[in-house]
Formats: sequence, structure tokens, C-alpha cells
Amino acid sequence: MSASSPEANTRLAGIDARLYLVTDSAQCREAGRSVADTVREAVGGGVGIVQVRDKDIDDDAFYTLTREVIAAVDSVLVDTNRRVPIVLNDRVAVAQRLLAEGVEVHIHVGQSDTPVEEVRELIGPEPLLGLSAANSTEFAAARESGVVDLVGIGPVYDTTTKTDAPDGIGPDRLGELVGEAGLPAVAIGGISTDRAAELRGRGLLGICVVSAICRAEDPRAAAEELLAEFGDGLAEAAQ
Repeated sequence: MSASSPEANTRLAGIDARLYLVTDSAQCREAGRSVADTVREAVGGGVGIVQVRDKDIDDDAFYTLTREVIAAVDSVLVDTNRRVPIVLNDRVAVAQRLLAEGVEVHIHVGQSDTPVEEVRELIGPEPLLGLSAANSTEFAAARESGVVDLVGIGPVYDTTTKTDAPDGIGPDRLGELVGEAGLPAVAIGGISTDRAAELRGRGLLGICVVSAICRAEDPRAAAEELLAEFGDGLAEAAQ
């Protein structure tokens, strides 16, 4: 069994992680939509995980934004059996507030954010915890922590979404890193519709996108096209 297979982490059971949207408020505004409207259309098109990310607003505004995203996702999931996790980028205090209110949310952190062991203590055992990781040392630390459910690896391609992002590692190196990770993995960084097919067969649980959906003229169609190009993810890897 691959370490990146869904069976390797039963906490991911029931989640279609093939397409993971990370929101960008500025890009959504530039496209003439709210984040919630973008998310609603994207989930309708097949996005299976939504990470709320906005480094430019305070916790109260981020709480409001997250509530809007949750409502948007819930409106799509009515009368379906789909499970689409809402993941908060780093905002541990906001996650604690929502969890205390009985709202199911999850967390993703980077290497320079709150340490994962501390995050787990603060949010409890139930929420999923994702971590950005890029090398053997970071993968080993993630595994040894015993609290990380999912790693994000990248950037795969050069990206302008994060101004401090390093150069893209490319699909082949990505595949090597997924093999080293020993945890379920998703790829991020510069992934577009015309590049998604290059990531088939790399052992990934899924691909993360930002501008490919946030800047898209039609987020629903963009999600559908990305899924069509990426294919069945791990099934492709097994062929």
C-alpha cells in the first residue's frame, strides 16, 4: 500500500481530495466575485477540499470570511453525501473559536507557523492537520510528530501567488518527494489546467490550486476541467 493512498490515513476516508482549492481574496475580487461565490461554484464543479487563506485581514474578518465559505459549501452539499472539509490556513485561534461553536473545521500550517504539535494540542484530536513540507528533514519531522494527516508539497511550478515562493521543483522531483514523504500528499504551486495531466502517476492524493480557479472566468468549469485533466489521481499512479 502506498504511503500516500487514502487507506494510509483513515481520517481522510470519504474525502475526495483530488482537487483542493486554496482561496485568494484579492484574486477573487479581481475576477469580480466574492470568495464565497467562487467557492460555491468551484465545489459545484467538484472541488473536494477548501482552504481559506487570507494573510491581509485580522482574525475577526477571517472568522466572518470562513463562516461565509462554510455557508457556501453547505449550500452545495444539501441532499448529497459529499464531505468537503473547510481548512483554515494557520488561523489557530479562529479554528478554536469555530470548534467551540460546534463547527467542523481543520487546519493547515507552514514550516514557519505554529508548530504542529502545539496546533494539535490547541485544536484537539478531531480536526485534520495539514503541513507544508519540502524535504526529507521536514517529512521526517512530520511523520515523527504523529499529528500530521496530510502534507502539501511544492511549489511544483513557478508561482506568483506567494511572492516569497522558491522556484518550481517540476513534476519528476515532485514524484520523488511524494515517495519520500511517507504521508498522504497533495501538490501545490503554479498548477493550471494544462499542467494537471503532468501530475498523474506521481502518487498524489490530489492537486491544490489557487489562481486556476480564483482567477477563472467560470470557477465551476475550471474545476471540472482540472479534475478531467488530473484524472483519478492514485488510480492513475497504480497503472
